[in-house]
Amino acid sequence: MPYADFNRPSTVAALEGHDVCIIGAGAAGILLAIRLTSQNRKVLLIESGDLVPDEEKQALNEIEQTAKQMRDPVWNRKRIVGGTTTAWGGQSLPFSPLDFVRRDWVTSSGWPIEYGDVAKYYDAANAFLHVDNWNYDSDLLTRFGVKYPLIEGGVNYHFSKWAPEPNLHKLYRRDLKKNVTVLYNAHLVRIDLHENGRVQSLSIANFVGFIHRLSVGEVILAAGGIETNRILLLNDHQVAGGLGNHSGWLGRAFMDHPSIVGGTIVPNDLKQFQSLFGTRVYRRRRYSTRLSAPTAWQKKNQLLNVSATFLFPYPDGLSDPFHAIKQLSRQKRIKAVFEVIRHFPKLTQSALALAMHGYLYKPGSSAVFGMNVEQEPLFGSYIALAKSRDQFGLRKASLHWTISEKSWQTAVLFAKRVKVELERANLATVQLNPQLYAKNLDWENQFSDVNHHMGGTRMSSVASQGVVTPDLQVWGIPNLSVASCSVFPTSSHSNPTLTLLALCERLSERMKKSMLPRILSRLLD
Repeated sequence: MPYADFNRPSTVAALEGHDVCIIGAGAAGILLAIRLTSQNRKVLLIESGDLVPDEEKQALNEIEQTAKQMRDPVWNRKRIVGGTTTAWGGQSLPFSPLDFVRRDWVTSSGWPIEYGDVAKYYDAANAFLHVDNWNYDSDLLTRFGVKYPLIEGGVNYHFSKWAPEPNLHKLYRRDLKKNVTVLYNAHLVRIDLHENGRVQSLSIANFVGFIHRLSVGEVILAAGGIETNRILLLNDHQVAGGLGNHSGWLGRAFMDHPSIVGGTIVPNDLKQFQSLFGTRVYRRRRYSTRLSAPTAWQKKNQLLNVSATFLFPYPDGLSDPFHAIKQLSRQKRIKAVFEVIRHFPKLTQSALALAMHGYLYKPGSSAVFGMNVEQEPLFGSYIALAKSRDQFGLRKASLHWTISEKSWQTAVLFAKRVKVELERANLATVQLNPQLYAKNLDWENQFSDVNHHMGGTRMSSVASQGVVTPDLQVWGIPNLSVASCSVFPTSSHSNPTLTLLALCERLSERMKKSMLPRILSRLLD
């Protein structure tokens, strides 16, 4: 199948006759394209970006912000074949069972599906990332030969996993080229419905003034958390308020993971501490230690999910030996060689720790812990349409990101919990972030975003409470589905991509079942 540059009009002939059209060639779009072609479906994968980073395409990410500011929503999202996987680290961590249930103390919590409905697809999602399927705690503790260092019940001690090749376009380019029509430099500008309520056609534009109207069968929006909301909101010419806005929930309950430094750590033994809480390497794969809030702690304190991760930066004025290695690999200059030589004693210690014990040791580093906090899904945290327009004359997204004080209370108490557990185990002394106190009136400005855009097209068990069904179909539009973190009703503390990929595996299975009657009909005819 071709990779087709839509800026060249000759590519139009390759667009017709596809069973499924996927908008967005990021993690979700690539997985679905590969899974659906394995079901003998003809798939058209449409991406507004190019094959390489392009400032003109990135400008389409410009948004207005009317509340708490995100750092860089233009470049922290990638319009390129491969999407944000071309820039992320590839971290894999599942949600927990409590994330899926209705919690009386958390506004608008509860998923319309159970944890098991998603968890059974985590293995397939991990396999797609080329990540192992050992569980995230006991299996890895056994393989690393590490004993649980903290008191049972105080915090959950577990690991996140890192994909060996996080760029999914690079990883699956051969499969895409063989089986999928990938159309790039193609921007979706309009969705039109038939009188029967199904999507009838898409209008896509290139960047040299050409627009093509494409007849479609199944359509899947996989354009990322903010852009997927924007697409549905923009298409209000047939449905008031945008496609899927029958309930008033479209764009609502936007979430990220509010992030903050919890404190500075002074280990009793830096090398031992890094062996317990630093990055592990096993069979050439990386694993990071996380501490998360136990279910009982969340229930007792009526708080949100949260996790802590450990970083070992070098203090100001001290060069990082690992940075010297990176510079040498990139520059191959004599100055870089001398930097490596200067750090040779530290690098030797690091190499021995890695070879003999399987962890990355950073001699002489400092130690801190950061936290990712669940955000309560608030109706007043939302994506809308701005007055300003992009180069296609379409209204930009307007983001009104607000966080409830429950996230701050969670951060304050969990930071204290981490301090208590580390000091009780006689591993370190901890100096908490001086801004982390309950009555800090400037608490919202202490948080930063981490580019985990979720919510706005939340799934629901009834149409009046959300945008998509438990099967990710937009309520009332049978051939339009959403494959984005925007469908998440709540956000947990975990990096969301693994759970999104699991939902995509589930969606592909659902679509496979829906295809069976058509296959039988064709055989009978």
